[in-house]
Amino acid sequence: MSGQDDTSVEEYEQSSEGKSKVEQVIANLIEKFTSKAFINQAIWTVGSILLALLVAAVIMLMAGYNPGQAFLYLAVGAITNFDQVLWYSSPLIITGLSVAIAFRCGLFNIGAEGQLYMGAMASALLAYLFAFPIFVHPIICLMFGMLAGAAWGFVPGLLKAYRGAHEVVTTMMMSYTAILLTSWLVGPNGPFWDQSMVSQSPQFFDTALLPKLFGNYLHFGFIIALMAVFVVDYLINRTVLGYEMRAVGHNTNAAEYAGTNSKRNIVIALAISGALSGLAGSIEILGTFDRFRANWSSGLGWDGITVAVLGKNNPWGVLAGGIFFGALKAGGNAMNSSAHIPIEMVKVIQGLIVLFVAAPRIIQWFMDHTQKNMDHVKVEPAKSIPSLLIAIFGLTSVFLGLGVGRAALVSGIISPLVSIAAIVLLVTAVLGVLLFIAEYSRKPQGSLLLLIIALGWLFGGGLFSIGAGYLDITSIMMGAIALVFWIAMAQISKREIEEASIQ
Repeated sequence: MSGQDDTSVEEYEQSSEGKSKVEQVIANLIEKFTSKAFINQAIWTVGSILLALLVAAVIMLMAGYNPGQAFLYLAVGAITNFDQVLWYSSPLIITGLSVAIAFRCGLFNIGAEGQLYMGAMASALLAYLFAFPIFVHPIICLMFGMLAGAAWGFVPGLLKAYRGAHEVVTTMMMSYTAILLTSWLVGPNGPFWDQSMVSQSPQFFDTALLPKLFGNYLHFGFIIALMAVFVVDYLINRTVLGYEMRAVGHNTNAAEYAGTNSKRNIVIALAISGALSGLAGSIEILGTFDRFRANWSSGLGWDGITVAVLGKNNPWGVLAGGIFFGALKAGGNAMNSSAHIPIEMVKVIQGLIVLFVAAPRIIQWFMDHTQKNMDHVKVEPAKSIPSLLIAIFGLTSVFLGLGVGRAALVSGIISPLVSIAAIVLLVTAVLGVLLFIAEYSRKPQGSLLLLIIALGWLFGGGLFSIGAGYLDITSIMMGAIALVFWIAMAQISKREIEEASIQ
């Protein structure tokens, strides 16, 4: 094995002799783009896009629209407004990289939206509170934006690494906190409110704004996004840190056995992920706006997740995915104004693309774990059957949580307690997905998730009874069922520990 390694090293050194750094970079890019794995990935992604467009066409026909006319205006709008395409894609590329780098370490950073807001807020403060030279000012703002985003990712990283808190829960909660916190900071009576009728900060100094490249929209943020692609690709594939993060993401136990500090890498990965999201917020607030406004983002952090999935967590795939989604947004505006197709159809197409890209993995995962669960039922029916019932309960919690939460939001009842209850149940629905995954794949986190879901249902039902004047029977029943399951699983675990100690 070592002889083969020595030979490959010698071949690499011989191939690199006489080549400049630029030539080596170009050669590496050509090798990457012509590899069989990259070509297969590209073919599958293009096929997923075509299938998504086909299904979208069927939906349009059923709704009474002309899909041919819609797609024509979509394509023409994207081509004729190419500066808008790149403008839309700039933050999507960076938030996509943010999610992708966490994925490479086996982490799901669902809080990119909140990290984006914190980065934008930090940049905004530097942009209007301090005056710096014209070339220095935006750099300082971007750096502080990245630091703020990194801090917002660092905390969930610590909780994940040293307390076992699931990063989906912590990043999502901190995301909501960031959005509400920044809204208060620039809202009425907030410390950074400009005393106007709008929740916004004072105007930035002109020296802090990113320069325009061409057209009315495209600014220097797109160049920064391209630079971020190169940096992330180099970090993941050419550095020791990137190798360690990939090793932790592939198999944490094997990485630990090989001497890799998995906890340190988890913290660093989420901090870098947060820094990238903070950078995305900074370039958007400095390039598109001249002040920070409450709720200014159109879901750029959430869209970054779909971009990362479409790009298969490959930096160059993320670049292509970001530009494609930018084209959908720019073309969607033309499709809406010219063909009168609802702009929401663009979101439908995005969701369908992600579904078709991820479907094979989901199906394969489900089939593998179904076979494993059937085997466990034959060997340990007393433990396996309750676990499967809890997994089914997790899916039930998803649909009921979404249904009850949405019903509360659109009920017309003006009460902060009802709104909080609705949000709690929507979060409970998300946790139901995690519970299904944990129980179906026999992960130890299922017990904790089940307890949190039980408390969420009971808490939501209690808030309904106080805020709306009636007791929500569905919430109380779901909470009670979850508690019964949790107690039963706790008894089974206790019995197993006692039997193990006797043996």
